[in-house]
Amino acid sequence: MKSYPIALELTVWFDLGLNQYEVVIDGASKISIKRTDDVLHSRELSASEVAILIDAIEAVKVPITEELQAKSNNKATSSYELIIESAHFSLEFNWENLDVEASSSNAFESVVKLASLVQSLDLEH
Repeated sequence: MKSYPIALELTVWFDLGLNQYEVVIDGASKISIKRTDDVLHSRELSASEVAILIDAIEAVKVPITEELQAKSNNKATSSYELIIESAHFSLEFNWENLDVEASSSNAFESVVKLASLVQSLDLEH
């Protein structure tokens, strides 16, 4: 069974800049990474990497959590934007490291896992 193409975009802001990841899952699946220094890296994904990504996408749950009380001494050290799109759905998630740290229910676990997986693909080659 052939599935519709899936596009995944992850942007990570941190103290020293940002990294942008674009993943396309299709007949010729690939990942492109652009860092603060504007160097673009791109490579094809293996069948096993695609299978792991699809499993992680299927496991994504919408993080429902309580509103955080602002603390003047806490500042986010990283923030994330994750967009997943296909023919029949479009999902967008935004969070900061403080959201994850403050969540006692692990509400962000599935999106953090997917974001970490995408970032790890950068290190594998």
